[in-house]
Amino acid sequence: MEGRYPKAIMLTLAACSEPDHLDEWLDWYARIHTPDVTAAGIFVNMIRFMNTASDHEGRQIANLSETDFADPLEALEELKARGAPFVAENRRSEYTRVVEGGGPFVRVGGEFQFIKNAPVRGIYLEAMTLVGDAAVAGFNDWYNDRHIPAMLTPGIFQSAYRYQRVSAAGPTHSFLCIYETDRVDADRALVETRDQAGLPDQFVSSKLAWEMTARRIWPLEGR
Repeated sequence: MEGRYPKAIMLTLAACSEPDHLDEWLDWYARIHTPDVTAAGIFVNMIRFMNTASDHEGRQIANLSETDFADPLEALEELKARGAPFVAENRRSEYTRVVEGGGPFVRVGGEFQFIKNAPVRGIYLEAMTLVGDAAVAGFNDWYNDRHIPAMLTPGIFQSAYRYQRVSAAGPTHSFLCIYETDRVDADRALVETRDQAGLPDQFVSSKLAWEMTARRIWPLEGR
């Protein structure tokens, strides 16, 4: 997000179904899909990151796009209504495989937290869920006041943003935190951060749903 804290985001977790066509697929993403989606001006600043793990479980890339719509579901409907070109068959890629864990998210809790302004070369995505009847307010306080400050204290990750997934039925108990770093090796950055941070105990009745470190994919056509 590079210092922007949009009201909502769309996260797509996807992989290339044919490894031999990875370069072709990434080129399609940059030169066709990204400009097609962002042309309507509803979802903008589309940025992609490549998972640092070879065993990515289908989360090979994380594609993040931003919107000023307070309701990302409304933004998606508006995008469809404008007849965006990406819905045409000849604008799609046969190699795209989308997996669960992404979707529309809304900004939740606290202010934008950062410790420095530097180029974003890598990210850490942390997806957490509440189980049982855990209090959302308490979870948000733990995250914003304890967990994020501890993650940023070593100075390796420079900024953090928090979002909550929404569905047609309303807000869910799924949360996403995005940490940015100027390091290319985001995996090593996470290891060093955890070694130095002294992270607080996990919030009761919450669990880590999935996580990934990823490097930024250049160039950024379609922004």
